[in-house]
Amino acid sequence: MRREITEHGTETLEADKLTFEKLAEKYKETKLIKAQYSNGVKVSGRRSLGSAKSQLKALLSYFGDKKIRLIKVSDLEKYKHKRLNTPTSRGTFLKIATVNRELELLRAMLNFAIQNEWLIRNPFLLAKGLISKAAEVERDRVFSFDEEERLLTACVGRRAHLRPLIICALDTAMRRGEIFKMVWNDVNFVSGEIHIPQTNAKTEKSRTVGMTPRLIAELQKLWNQSPKDKSELVLGLTHSVKTSWKTACQMASIVNFRLHDCRHTATTRMIASGSPHTEVMKITGHSQLKTFLRYLNITPETARGVASRLNEYLAKKKVGVDTDISKLVN
Repeated sequence: MRREITEHGTETLEADKLTFEKLAEKYKETKLIKAQYSNGVKVSGRRSLGSAKSQLKALLSYFGDKKIRLIKVSDLEKYKHKRLNTPTSRGTFLKIATVNRELELLRAMLNFAIQNEWLIRNPFLLAKGLISKAAEVERDRVFSFDEEERLLTACVGRRAHLRPLIICALDTAMRRGEIFKMVWNDVNFVSGEIHIPQTNAKTEKSRTVGMTPRLIAELQKLWNQSPKDKSELVLGLTHSVKTSWKTACQMASIVNFRLHDCRHTATTRMIASGSPHTEVMKITGHSQLKTFLRYLNITPETARGVASRLNEYLAKKKVGVDTDISKLVN
């Protein structure tokens, strides 16, 4: 402390008194701001602030007036334990992924404090394994063709707006935000493509996806009914579809299916159709194979197909297997 005061003067004394609440204010003013762009490239801020603000609220309720220099590894561990044992309004408990995102924000905030010389060392350096991605439960829900047919059948009347949304998600693997932000200028009916600008893409890299005939037909209907303004939203959705989605799923007797699961389903179907992983990754916008594989789920049909092809391979090598695998199954 004496050495710090000699080198930095009263700044050290002020930093020593800095509470988490004050750090949160400074971080919010600097980092949790609306995204700023230069020539279409994000140079600062965040495109979405909702999740971060919710995470910050949880951190503030726990660390509040605690001085940041007094935050130890044990405090991080106690926070994680408390949050994992906090019941939600639905009577369940917070998922490990939710708590991990909160801890990641806390780590970023403490690094921000170090950059501004308010903190010497981040306690997360000594908290190995505190944020464990391996412990997160990854969804592997894939839509069956029968479920798809039932859900689309339910998308009529007050739920008709869900039909083009679902078909677009299933046939392009586009993210929810990318679909909602899509404007008519992004749609090319001549080439059969949709352009996703970098300002709309999660990875901040533009890409182009192809349209299936049924998607073209759905979007053509919307275009014919629209004011023909190229800057207008294609789906015209400016609000949440949670209520209509829930109702449609109930009417179709479909459980445990979210809109984002359409992206998993689309990715799985593209690979099952024979498209190479590298090409599908370009369509989905994944740059890391590890992340991409999280969206690639094995369906019963795929599993049986793998077994069948292995059986054919073994038969060619004369290992002594029955070439008619259907007899073994039946």
